[in-house]
Amino acid sequence: MISEDVRAVEAEIDGCIEKMPVWNVKRAVLLHRLMAIWRDGLEVVHLKFAHAMMFQIEEEFENASALEHLLATGVYRALKWALEFALDDGNGEVSDEKLVDLVMNVAGGPYQALVDALKMGTYGKAEFSVDRESKTLTVYEGGDVSGYDAAIVRNDRVTVAFHQQNPLVDDADQLTVRWTAGEFRQYWRWLKPIAEAAETETIVGQAGPLAPMQDIMKRPVLFEIPTPPATLAKVQEDLTLTPAKVQSAMKWKIDSWHDCPLVQIGDRVFAISSAVLALARSDDYMLRGAAMNDPDQYERVSGLREARMIALCKKAFEDAGWKFTPHYRLTDPPREIDVYATKTDDILIVQLKSTLRPQSPWEVYKRNTDIIEGITHTSEMLHRVGKGAIGILITDGYEGDYATWKESLATGIAVATLADLDWIVKNPREAFKILAERAGIVGDATAETVPERSASLCGWILRALDERLVPRS
Repeated sequence: MISEDVRAVEAEIDGCIEKMPVWNVKRAVLLHRLMAIWRDGLEVVHLKFAHAMMFQIEEEFENASALEHLLATGVYRALKWALEFALDDGNGEVSDEKLVDLVMNVAGGPYQALVDALKMGTYGKAEFSVDRESKTLTVYEGGDVSGYDAAIVRNDRVTVAFHQQNPLVDDADQLTVRWTAGEFRQYWRWLKPIAEAAETETIVGQAGPLAPMQDIMKRPVLFEIPTPPATLAKVQEDLTLTPAKVQSAMKWKIDSWHDCPLVQIGDRVFAISSAVLALARSDDYMLRGAAMNDPDQYERVSGLREARMIALCKKAFEDAGWKFTPHYRLTDPPREIDVYATKTDDILIVQLKSTLRPQSPWEVYKRNTDIIEGITHTSEMLHRVGKGAIGILITDGYEGDYATWKESLATGIAVATLADLDWIVKNPREAFKILAERAGIVGDATAETVPERSASLCGWILRALDERLVPRS
């Protein structure tokens, strides 16, 4: 639970932000300038990525990835504040330097970290101490969980952004009452060439003074989105960040720019070309949009995804010579195994989990709770089936993190994805070792501490420690 002292700090910080002079700027002007910062920042980030890849500098690649996250998080939080606090007839002024500071040093890191910590604390997953004399709020994140936390975190920092979620939906699936999966995909097919046509400048570079010049990237642009075909209008509405959404309970559901990448400014809609093109390349965020805008309808069709996971597993196992039995039932007491597969002397038990792509620590916690329940269930089934059986949990794209690895290391049941099926069915007894090494788990546990992080926010110092709070005696 969150103490009154911590809530008082939260209220003080929120009050400080709401009273910032920046919100006196005319709303449309402020939104355009924030979008321009997003565009400019993405150009810098993409150049850093290009330089890192051209010269194979791993550290620079990691830094560019972190900068991109900080920029996008900060801009999007600032856009939501502008839609909530700024006025249509504002007459204030603000410098570019102050806007950049708002994005990078207020909204991007510190405020998002505070929100995430408070959410986790509400459910007992973080502890706090308040020192009013030094104006320091310390977040205690609980200490080492798996024995390999630091290694897993380092690995995730590089790889998670490139994980792909498999939505397992057909075009006909009615994901919300307003649109089908096919209409969602059609919308991005409609918007993609518009975004591509908006990018008219190409940046070139070379890997050295004697190397040939080559195209590096198209320059991202801020562009206006035209009125879509009538059949796609509802999709665009659900993808657009609007004053009405931000000034309602919906603002708590919209977690990041991936959820609403389009921004309403006045009666027009704008977007950043490179952000649009990134989302147009995959279905990773389709299900998030459905669950956010119409959770009831999303739940009605979610069972279809699990049936498709079963079908994919069936093909992979049977192609590799396994006898495949879905929904295998045990009695006394009754329990169900998603997949029970046998081949010669091997028995493999598979638990399946379909997930949404998590975007925040709270969403990761909810996914992990579901994953850990699946690991526990599979462990119980292994004991009932008998010695020598192998257990594994397979998701549609989520590999878990250090919290799930704590349970995996204790039970011998690792978390894999559908993309791993081909090699798992060929060598299931090596799966745990391969998946552990991929996660960064190598050698003996060292309980290395994740470094302390700190930042300033509205006169307060926020500290995050990888340890438990020790009560004062």
